[in-house]
Amino acid sequence: MEQRFPSFAELGKKLEDELDMDFSVSEIRIDDIKRFNELIKEPFNAEFPKKNRRIFYRGERVDSPLRPLVPTLLRDKSRLLTAGEGVVEIDGDFLLGFYENMGEYLDIYRRIFGTATRYRLYELCAFSQHYLDVSPFIDFTKSLYVALSFALKGRSEFDEDIVLFTAEIADDDSYTNDIVTAECWLNSYRVTVYNDPKSLRDIGDIAPAVLRRARAVAQGEPPETAPKARLIDIPTNDFTKLQQGVFLLLTDFALVRRSYLTKSVREEFRINKYIIGRELCPQLSKMISSEAPWYEYPCLFDIKEAMRRAALKSPSA
Repeated sequence: MEQRFPSFAELGKKLEDELDMDFSVSEIRIDDIKRFNELIKEPFNAEFPKKNRRIFYRGERVDSPLRPLVPTLLRDKSRLLTAGEGVVEIDGDFLLGFYENMGEYLDIYRRIFGTATRYRLYELCAFSQHYLDVSPFIDFTKSLYVALSFALKGRSEFDEDIVLFTAEIADDDSYTNDIVTAECWLNSYRVTVYNDPKSLRDIGDIAPAVLRRARAVAQGEPPETAPKARLIDIPTNDFTKLQQGVFLLLTDFALVRRSYLTKSVREEFRINKYIIGRELCPQLSKMISSEAPWYEYPCLFDIKEAMRRAALKSPSA
């Protein structure tokens, strides 16, 4: 049988898909409420057993290349790279050492909350995400209202578009509410961070690999290994429970400047990036106030106020 090679157009499209950064391939713009309801709200409101999809949400207050979907730990490279370092490999040992080097933080954590070791990292990382905003996690939520509130930030005027990420689970192997599984995922955590121009030149070797992968995918061959995503649904405090918070853990990827290849993460989690026009934002704020006032932005940090608004809301509203 004669082998068919992909055309330049086919290969170009596959390359664009393979070289996707920051989920740009999956960007969808929304400028009217009808489209918002169809693409986002209706799937969120679907009732069991009709609802057989698990979708998670994250809101960003502005659409900016300076705010990519990366873990809080990796947003400031100065915390990771010592002088002269161009590349750093981050794993479980690095994570524990990173917190150990933060003054007396880890000692206080151990005295108050208990064990934190190379093989007991989840609660430490979760605590650090909540109170330091520095961990290998990215915050997501089960609630559309919570994600929108974090994006809208309680504002009444909007000068820029907002962003809503949705992550739909494709298989249960990428999701857990079991802490032993979460510890195993953190134990095998691997990320490479590149920083200086020399290190960026060194990774030029990835271009041929990406080209080979694109050609293989275009010809129907199985893809090589690539970045992975994991979703951890283990709330560790009352605020996380109120916010219906879950953690997205990205692993096995290389961070170049602020970006990384996102194709395999999109496939594994069906991640979409919705850019919501600023003209629609006041209407979304009113929707939250009317339908779920306990998820208005100030309530996300004040459980007492959230419960007060829930109690005052009329059942017929």
